[in-house]
Amino acid sequence: MPEIFKSTVNTTDQGEYDMEQVSVIQVTQLALYVAITIIGLIGNGMIIITLIGGQTRRVGEYLILNLAVTDLATCAISIPFDLAERLSGGFPFGSILCYLIYPLQTVLIAVSVITLLSMSLERHRLVMTPLRPRILPRTAKIAIVISWVVPCTVIVPYALVLRVEGKHCMEKWPEDWYVKVFTLTNFALFYVVPLTVIAFSYIRAGRKIRKDLQCLENMMEETHRSQISYSRKRTLQKMRITKVFIVAVSAFLVCMLPTHASWIWHDFGHGRDSKYFKDVLIFSNIFMYANSASNPFIFGSLKNVTSCKCFNYCRKSLHHGDSLNAACSYELRIGSSRVQMNREMAVKGRKQIKVSQL
Repeated sequence: MPEIFKSTVNTTDQGEYDMEQVSVIQVTQLALYVAITIIGLIGNGMIIITLIGGQTRRVGEYLILNLAVTDLATCAISIPFDLAERLSGGFPFGSILCYLIYPLQTVLIAVSVITLLSMSLERHRLVMTPLRPRILPRTAKIAIVISWVVPCTVIVPYALVLRVEGKHCMEKWPEDWYVKVFTLTNFALFYVVPLTVIAFSYIRAGRKIRKDLQCLENMMEETHRSQISYSRKRTLQKMRITKVFIVAVSAFLVCMLPTHASWIWHDFGHGRDSKYFKDVLIFSNIFMYANSASNPFIFGSLKNVTSCKCFNYCRKSLHHGDSLNAACSYELRIGSSRVQMNREMAVKGRKQIKVSQL
């Protein structure tokens, strides 16, 4: 581990000081790794069990389930392997896992961003064209397959250049510009482009929701108060759900940026020559892994439910002999409406409002 700080003390004191600093950093890294792993496994496990236990799942729920599986794999596979490598000071898993672990970690990140992109497009469609037929779950399954196939295809060249040399799993590119092309491609395809599309989708959706709310505020005729009240509740619900998705995307943007920036610094700057690069990369990875632990809490807030509340609901359901999955599924169901009115009444109410305006 490289030195962290410099001092003007003598050599003996300097060595003790550096060892103390290194120890503090290693303990901090270890504590963060363990905390993120435990929180991520519990949170994502709850989301997966809840959504799988539901009898029917909507498009948004399939996508959130895919994201939860990806985050769970990150906490169960990526973090433990990364932690073991840090503690051992090398790559002790052999040549076969050298071809698999690093590419898998990259694939999981890519799957997450593609899933978030699919979520944004689905929310954009629901907000901009609410009266169009809903997307079938089959389409969501196809999107999930694509979210895995595309990253696996792009990451194949990366897996082919990995080699075990001594204690480390190293990248052996034919030329220096190859790795630069790969870094930029990875940064563009799995960060810049999707997040740009996501931002555009949510900006348009947010403007549409605000415009709808403004129109509803101006339509308070007594004869159509019930329809307007229902439409307003639906619009506010869309706004709340959209805000939750925006928070999830913002968390991804913030948590993933340090890792991408670190590798750009390494390949295009002087990062590879810096004694601080290893620590910068480790804490960048911690930020990246923290995103996998935060998503269950972000999406759980759609129904204003925390893990404690979910356990309480489950305990009460078991006490009364009800289904465990049914109790949790109701509170974590994504996109479901608490307003118990069917779609035909909403369409009818909107048509009556439009007629009254003519």
